[in-house]
Amino acid sequence: MISNTTIRMDRRIARMAKSQPMISSGVIKDSLKLPVSTVTIRRRLCEAKFSARSPRKVPLLKKKRRKWRNILWTDESKISQTTPKH
Repeated sequence: MISNTTIRMDRRIARMAKSQPMISSGVIKDSLKLPVSTVTIRRRLCEAKFSARSPRKVPLLKKKRRKWRNILWTDESKISQTTPKH
């Protein structure tokens, strides 16, 4: 089978995907200035055992829960402003 990419291109694609797991194939193509399609890049990523990822969708905080943002959390260390007597 004839490959549209060289081994060097394949390594560069895999290296970029490993360093930035949420990067798209279009960004990889533009960043590395590759003369191949985004489908080819996705195919090379599959061959290199990189699976597709998408950010987890989480619900927004309800108004009732937002009040926790205004609390200052500490580590419960005792702080004394006076000098201890020896």
